[in-house]
Amino acid sequence: MSQQQREIELKTSRQSVGRVALVPDAEYLVGSDEGNPINLRGNGVLPSHAKLYLRDGALWVEPMADAPVLVNGAAVTAGVPVNPGDWMAFGSALVQVFLRDPLGVSGSPAGGEGGLHLGERPAAQEIIVGRLADCGLPIDSPLISREHARLVCTPEQVWLEDLHSTNGTFVNGRRIEGRVALTAGDRVSFATFVFVFSGAALEPAELGGRVRVEARGLAKQVIDRTTKQPRNLLSGIDLAIDPGEFVVIFGTSGSGKSTLLDALNGRRPASAGSVQYNGVDLYSSFDTFRAGIGYVPQQDIVHRKIRVRDALRYTARLRLPPDTSDEEITAYIERVLERVGLQEKGDLAVDTPEPLSGGQLKRVSLAVELVANPNILFLDEATSGLDAGTDKKMMRLFADLAADGRTVICVTHTLENIDSCHLVALLHQGHLVYYGPPEEAAAYFGVERLSGVYEKLETQDAEAWSARFRASPYYQRFVAARMSQTPAVAGQGEAAQAVAGPPPRRSWFSLRQAATLTSRYTNLLFSDRLNLLVLLLQAPIIALVVGAIFDTSGTLLDRAKAESQVAFVLVLSAIWFGCINSAREIVKELPVYLRERSVVVTIPAYITSKLIPLAILCAVQCASFLGIVTLMIDFPGDFGERFLTLFVAGLAATGMGLLVSAFVNSNDKAIAALPLLLIPQFILSNSVVALKGVSETFAQLTVIAYWALDAMHATLERAVLDLHQPNGDPVVTLTGSWSTDIAATAGLACVLVAATVLALKLKDRKV
Repeated sequence: MSQQQREIELKTSRQSVGRVALVPDAEYLVGSDEGNPINLRGNGVLPSHAKLYLRDGALWVEPMADAPVLVNGAAVTAGVPVNPGDWMAFGSALVQVFLRDPLGVSGSPAGGEGGLHLGERPAAQEIIVGRLADCGLPIDSPLISREHARLVCTPEQVWLEDLHSTNGTFVNGRRIEGRVALTAGDRVSFATFVFVFSGAALEPAELGGRVRVEARGLAKQVIDRTTKQPRNLLSGIDLAIDPGEFVVIFGTSGSGKSTLLDALNGRRPASAGSVQYNGVDLYSSFDTFRAGIGYVPQQDIVHRKIRVRDALRYTARLRLPPDTSDEEITAYIERVLERVGLQEKGDLAVDTPEPLSGGQLKRVSLAVELVANPNILFLDEATSGLDAGTDKKMMRLFADLAADGRTVICVTHTLENIDSCHLVALLHQGHLVYYGPPEEAAAYFGVERLSGVYEKLETQDAEAWSARFRASPYYQRFVAARMSQTPAVAGQGEAAQAVAGPPPRRSWFSLRQAATLTSRYTNLLFSDRLNLLVLLLQAPIIALVVGAIFDTSGTLLDRAKAESQVAFVLVLSAIWFGCINSAREIVKELPVYLRERSVVVTIPAYITSKLIPLAILCAVQCASFLGIVTLMIDFPGDFGERFLTLFVAGLAATGMGLLVSAFVNSNDKAIAALPLLLIPQFILSNSVVALKGVSETFAQLTVIAYWALDAMHATLERAVLDLHQPNGDPVVTLTGSWSTDIAATAGLACVLVAATVLALKLKDRKV
């Protein structure tokens, strides 16, 4: 063999499928034609599918015409170099590249997504798994940390250790901490990239993290709120979806489309049956796949007041590993914007200065998910409300994303453009009544246009249609024949627990998350300048009114009454500032919160991101309010103590507003709740009416104004506090000391913030 020649061997994960000696300047065809140097079989493999050739000593692959070719999960349209260990997909045929030099020395990979061959281990060695090219097992994905995990190989044992990666290292579906021993047959996952440990090698379980979905006997039963009887939302659904397929779910109203979508992505698991990703049970191993699942709900998951690029940058900082550099994030963002066709809109906010169209807004929500490079993408009515032309463009975009190797599953009501997808799943009253190519669906039901199928379905009950489908060739071809024959790998079985041990504790607070969320929220506040200006101006305006109205001159009794009234107005105003600042701040971004919470965001980090900017805003309001009042009227007392009193009261009210915002589900309800919050502060402050007994105890336990007003009274002059009415009652009521009052007010603030955390925790059921 000439020194210029190289020998190539293509293998599946189990066997060799072809070996040929390559000569420079010659081309070698790959395809299903038996006369090709490399003959491949499989769905979608063309007779002449691609060509291989040597250039400058490197192997290149080039598609023939428009034949689909993937290299390590990325679609290629022109000649690209291929390295040892790379995986190539020709249609459904997946093969790994092995090269041999003229001396016959193996050029099989030391690492990469193609796997890792450990070989003989005469001495201990360490191998790093990570995103960096110089790692022993490099995996080029934003989901992988730079140094993600470590393999420690000894002559007797191979150990695996997670290096504090963001998206985790898993053994048999269980996230690991510390060092665990591997045994032959273990499934090892780095984020969403799955390998099987054979004892001498880590072999890829699938190509580049691509996902194959199987649903077996899915059923969902709930209790009807009206009748209190069980109701079946899904009934015995079987599906098989291959990597790179675009599947559309449609059906009659209330047929269970979104329920099926959420059962397939794990957000709302089915009551019975199973969902498998690459042969692994999704529900018991959800953490393994969480980072690789993209989900675009019906509501937009992007803030409308910040620039598109900024929105994507914040998402990247939240979801990608902490060691992802700014340059890498920028590259990911530009790649995603180009993919969704929004590069020219990247520096615009969604609704200012030029509002984005409905289709562009949907593309932004899609881009938010694509930043993390998901392997499987779920779209819940992502084209709802769009015109026919925009709907067609969006469906083509989804098809293009599937062509990149992603599994794409979409719920839609619009049938005009579903010919862009590979397969459609038609539901009727929770039953699967058709699963197959979209162009054959109308003929299957005997209607001229697919839109007529809804009326046709009413001629028989859903069970009859389901039985007819199960007896049809479509069920045998697209469901039964595509189901794997091996049982799913359970992530929480005894074997998995024995290897991986108990699941590690998740961090309850992330400083990086809190900083990112705080930066984004601050950006949002400054982006809506008119609203921020209104919030900042209300304190000086009210202060000017107070200064113009109140007069603290006259006798000591007149002054005492006036100063008490001023103290009352100051405290109630501070409580108003806190409530109005925060009452809408959670509910107005609820879809964004729920999506981010389902992926990565911790509740304490989220609450912190709200409290810090709102506390600064409250401090500015209280300082300007108190400062103007103090300058305009004679109001002797310690300014620092009074400012702290107003600030703590405003902060407690901020917690109260956040609590309401966390419980309600619309802005209107949050605003409607404000009088219910503020009027009791007025009545139960112990100023309008002297409280006694149960009413006073209730006020002490629940009312911010009770303690804050008492603290403000404690800052008045001693002569005013010592003044009594003719009946012996003090003119200005003082229950405790300033320090105890402040402590009580701060305690209420802590309770309200804790209640907000609990309210957000209850929303996890919707995640």
